Amino acid sequence: MPSLSLTLASDHPIPFLADLMTRSFEGYLVPINITETVMHTMIRRDGIDLTASRVLMKDDEPVGLAMIARRGWTSRLAAMGITSNARSGGVGAWAMEQLIAEAKIRDEKEMLLEVIEQNIAGVKLYEKVGFTNIRRLIGYKLDTNLAQGGVPAAEESAQNGYGGLSGQNDIEEIDIRELARMVTYHGMKDLPWQLSGTTIMQHTPPSRAFRLNDAYCLISNPDATDIAIQSVLVKSRSRGAGLSVVLMRALFAKFPNKVWHVSPIYPEEIGFVFEHVGMQRESLSQWQMSRTL
Repeated sequence: MPSLSLTLASDHPIPFLADLMTRSFEGYLVPINITETVMHTMIRRDGIDLTASRVLMKDDEPVGLAMIARRGWTSRLAAMGITSNARSGGVGAWAMEQLIAEAKIRDEKEMLLEVIEQNIAGVKLYEKVGFTNIRRLIGYKLDTNLAQGGVPAAEESAQNGYGGLSGQNDIEEIDIRELARMVTYHGMKDLPWQLSGTTIMQHTPPSRAFRLNDAYCLISNPDATDIAIQSVLVKSRSRGAGLSVVLMRALFAKFPNKVWHVSPIYPEEIGFVFEHVGMQRESLSQWQMSRTL
């Protein structure tokens, strides 16, 4: 029988953790390449605690990594991967049971995670150790170079019934911290971890935040070919007027000839706002899951 153990991630250098995470996700539905810079950004934005995160050892060889983020009484499995040579024999279930036990010792009340819905083995693993679905998370994509007839400007959107608002000249760039405060106050109270105001607060340039009246949007570096929409919000008092549509179309016009992405971290029930600007739903989705501790 192989000998399994967990060691503190904080005992290992960041380049080692980045390389181990990359190797741990080889062959998954979404292979990833984690650089040292990406790892540092992930730790900062997601509130990852390296003293609570673990390196999985099998016969004294590192074969996996579990990154644990913590806020208050809640922890989140921010990422867990196991190298291809160790993905059998119940290794994942054993590791999860240890992580859950450690969270209980820390007096945490809940553990959260997201798992790709199409990753059947992963979903079954988390269900086996007591996680249940909260909601489906979805993503979208729009290539404005290929959009049929181009992407209408905000002025045209307004004329088509989205609140009678004017266009991109009325967009105001704001401090990301201001947007984060709005998300905390006006956003859904159980937003996925990566969309919460606490996470948004940790974004920094080259990401940029914009406001148009009561609508807010955070995007990744607009100088890049591909741009991620990292947050969309409309204040409670102004919902239903299509303000988010006007703002996003104005951003499409302000930064033309880009490929726009919405990562599959958005609750399915708010996906219609992206469909209204012509974005196409991506094939991969996630389950947001929770386990009471």
